[in-house]
Amino acid sequence: MIPQRWIEAYLRFLLRYRGSVTIAVVLLTAVFGFALTKMRLHTDFFDFYPKFRTFTDAYSDCRQQGKGTVGCILPSIVRPGPDPYIQIYTDFRRMFGSANILSVILEVKNGDIYNPETLQKLDRITKRIVGLKGVVPYQILSIAHPKVKSITAREGSLQIREIFYPTVPKTQEEADQVKFTVYSTKGVRGIFTAVDDTAAVVHAGFWEEALDFRDLYKSLTDLKAEEDDANHTVYITGFPWLYTSVLQYSQQLLYVFALTVLTLGFLLYTYFRTWTGIWVPIFSGVLSSVWGLGIAAVLGFNLDPLVLVIPIFLTARALSHSVQSMDRYHEEFYRLKDKHQAIIVSYSHLFQPAMSGIVTDGIGLLIVAVAPIPLIQKVSIFASFWIVSIFISVVTLHPILLSYIDPPPQHTAPSDSGIGVNIWVGRAVLWAAVAIAVVLYKTGLTTSWVAFLVITPVLAWYWLNFGERAYTSWTRWTIIATQGNRRWAVVAITAALFLLLPMWGWTLKVGDMSPGSALLFANHPYNVAWRKLNEKFLGASQLIVIADTKQPDGIKNASTLAEIEEFSDYMQGAPGASTSVTIIDIVKRLAQLYHDGDPKWGLIPDNPKEIGQLFYVFTSSASAGDLDRFMDPSGRYGTVLTMFRGYSHDIIQQSIDYGKHFSETHPGGQVEFKFAGGLFGILAAVNEAVEHSYWTNLGLIFFMVALCLYLTYGSLVAALLLMIPVVLSQLAAEAMMVWLHIDMNVNSLPVAAAGAGVGVDYGIYHFSRMIDCYDEVGNLDEAVDYATATTGKAIIFTGTTMIAGTGFFYLSDLKFLAEMGLLLTLLMTFNKFGALIVVPALVKVIRPAFMLSRVTRATHPPEAELAAAKLTQHG
Repeated sequence: MIPQRWIEAYLRFLLRYRGSVTIAVVLLTAVFGFALTKMRLHTDFFDFYPKFRTFTDAYSDCRQQGKGTVGCILPSIVRPGPDPYIQIYTDFRRMFGSANILSVILEVKNGDIYNPETLQKLDRITKRIVGLKGVVPYQILSIAHPKVKSITAREGSLQIREIFYPTVPKTQEEADQVKFTVYSTKGVRGIFTAVDDTAAVVHAGFWEEALDFRDLYKSLTDLKAEEDDANHTVYITGFPWLYTSVLQYSQQLLYVFALTVLTLGFLLYTYFRTWTGIWVPIFSGVLSSVWGLGIAAVLGFNLDPLVLVIPIFLTARALSHSVQSMDRYHEEFYRLKDKHQAIIVSYSHLFQPAMSGIVTDGIGLLIVAVAPIPLIQKVSIFASFWIVSIFISVVTLHPILLSYIDPPPQHTAPSDSGIGVNIWVGRAVLWAAVAIAVVLYKTGLTTSWVAFLVITPVLAWYWLNFGERAYTSWTRWTIIATQGNRRWAVVAITAALFLLLPMWGWTLKVGDMSPGSALLFANHPYNVAWRKLNEKFLGASQLIVIADTKQPDGIKNASTLAEIEEFSDYMQGAPGASTSVTIIDIVKRLAQLYHDGDPKWGLIPDNPKEIGQLFYVFTSSASAGDLDRFMDPSGRYGTVLTMFRGYSHDIIQQSIDYGKHFSETHPGGQVEFKFAGGLFGILAAVNEAVEHSYWTNLGLIFFMVALCLYLTYGSLVAALLLMIPVVLSQLAAEAMMVWLHIDMNVNSLPVAAAGAGVGVDYGIYHFSRMIDCYDEVGNLDEAVDYATATTGKAIIFTGTTMIAGTGFFYLSDLKFLAEMGLLLTLLMTFNKFGALIVVPALVKVIRPAFMLSRVTRATHPPEAELAAAKLTQHG
């Protein structure tokens, strides 16, 4: 604990040199503000890819090498090595293409696609995609592209030709020929054309570093507008389009932010009833924002739209600290009637809990950086600095600002005269608003916007008139909840929740439970297109396994081809798999046609010369690069591509485990199967990193928060008392994620971890005030009630501001931000009531010895402490 005389000396220093300190803060803010102008709102795909293996994987590999337990711990932390799936993707993406696949579907409403008009549209769509920025030239696949070939025998020779490129069908006879070619070529129908012949798809891979979201959005929206007509509909999906769609909500987020600021200003006015009470806290929040985002800009970080809820959440945290300090300062001023003395007294008492809260929050957020995912690491670094900047914006600058400003006159709660009538009027207005909301809902407006457009203005009027009474009533209820035997009921309920909540929370699964829905609502065009792709075709999700033959041209060996075929057939039995595609399909088709199309020859030849001849025939007749997606130019590596109709975490993990089981049960083969590439490999790496990081983060965060609490109060009991509501809130939040089907993924991890790290602030302020009150009162129960009557009221208000700071995200059309806003709102609500009810009840039941042993400065409560008694007796 920091000695009290040091804190008072620091405060006197600030007041003595307030001009110089202000100038220094202004200059630093200007530097960060200038850097902030260079920050980009941008999504970088590489930020989602884990850099390193998890500690668990590194430790397990180390132990398998025969090393001891102790000898594996440190190396697994310091040098865990690259993530194996990301390493495979990095090593082979130049050979076999990117995992970021865009899919454009052309569907006909009547008839089938085999008509001149539809095939001409497909040709135009394919050519438009070829010209997009960042597209992988050899990874554009459709029946209108020369990469997709048909293999036929004519007049004693093999012919390897495009499906219809470059001649686009102009007559129905030519369109019928295309249909015949598609039907007679394995690996086309069901993959590039729909099983029911009503749709065709164009797949295109994009390099992560070269993708231009703005160009992609404009080009494809123009394309859709041009090609949609009465009988044709264009659908667009795939990971590049997912994040392109997300970026389109950037403007809407600015509206949410503006709405949040207005609401916070309104709430501040209803609480303080002065303009100073509005601009000082908001100024503190803005200053912290400039510093937090400024350091991110200085470090070269981009701001991903999916983490914007965190900056607004952190701004609300700064505002929360500001309200606590201003409320305590006003209380001391009304008691002492001296501005400078009130600043010294109030901030000397607040310094310890404020610093404890800032340090625990900052460390808690910094710990999130243990996740080996660049996006999470970047958010963790600038968010922790953002929290630390509150020391400047609130703890340092607030005393200076208040020394320049005259305190507001003391106001009293509204009298009971006429309150009853006004409350009934307010209730009548609210019920009328509900009726209007029902009418508007019938017109088609979403429920959330109906609530905002109708209920919010009425609630604002009600809050402006009765807000003070509401805060007073809520504070009284929290005091009553822990008095008498009710404190035992609170403790019993808390214990029951610790037993019951894990029944749901521990079933929380990592990864996207359903494609796309983690970010966008089910009716979004992206999700509609995704469902269409999986409904019409054999699946859009790919698991790519690299077959390493260990030698050049090893892929042309009969035994290796047989081993790859066996593995390919095996993978078709994986959960959720629809089909597998390999070089074997081409080899067997060539062998069959080489023998006049006799089906019995549709197998892998035993003669090495015949295999070599088949490859020669194909490469000499086809275009350069036609085999790129099946094998590398050296002939050492091949691919086994398995198609799936979904990519939930369970499907990904089960499919990879299924494939690894083959390798384990077939040792000694000539081919080494490397897991895993494609979309499944990326998502498996991300999900494993998220799952490991989430539990590691929670453990480390809780440990560090508990350690900070122990160092603050010098008591294990105090640390335990304050940790109980924090852990309980996290368990409740996890249970809510399960009940509300909120996905735990790379985007939600930093939000969930941030909520876990900053929830202890309420308990720190409340508990510190209990200690101060006990020093004055000398009676534990009275001290707890008085602390709740004063600081508890501020906690209720700051909790309300935190809810307002994140709750408006629920109005967002971006599902992820709506869910994260709801999650943070719930977390803060749980933490608020845990600090207000659970902690006081536990203190009254346990009666900590370290508090009872303190030397009190008075044996009777001063006049101000009668407030608690008045609250409990009121009404």
